[in-house]
Amino acid sequence: AVVSTQSGHYGRGEKLRYMPRRKLGINCGVLVGFVVVCMGGGGIMGAITADSFGDESEWYRSLEKPSFNPPSFLFGPVWSVLYLLMGIAAFAVWTKTGFTKRPLPLIVFFIQLVLNFLWVLIFGIAKDLGAAFVEIMFLWVMICITIVIFHTVKDRAWTHLLLLPYLAWVTFASVLNFSLWDLNKDK
Repeated sequence: AVVSTQSGHYGRGEKLRYMPRRKLGINCGVLVGFVVVCMGGGGIMGAITADSFGDESEWYRSLEKPSFNPPSFLFGPVWSVLYLLMGIAAFAVWTKTGFTKRPLPLIVFFIQLVLNFLWVLIFGIAKDLGAAFVEIMFLWVMICITIVIFHTVKDRAWTHLLLLPYLAWVTFASVLNFSLWDLNKDK
């Protein structure tokens, strides 16, 4: 058995309880599942659009870019960290809400994740910078809603902090997307 506290917080004078190994195994499996869905989905989107972004893409190279456009090699590592944080946050919320007890936080989480993956297809495959900007605005709103809802989960209010880097990056990506559209709308 593994020692934990009733609320998951240590040092608050709570009684320690034991987590059976079976439950620990289930939790580890669900954690891996959340991380695989987030990172694996991102990896699949990256593979599908590998020739549409960055230095490999003739289309992307031909776009006029703003001065703050980051180098292509930065996107993979940044998204890997963000997807990992997203998976951990969703798992932590799941440990309190499950999929059926209080499903709204995870429903909203998965909606924003689908929007995240959809943006890649609109931008990279359809090469529609205007539609991608509109879509990323919906994504940004859904990330904000996810952050607010995650913050309301009892004993897991800290999970929203794991999503703040994601919100910051998508905010930057939104400005970049708009700038790319604005600079290239006549092409």
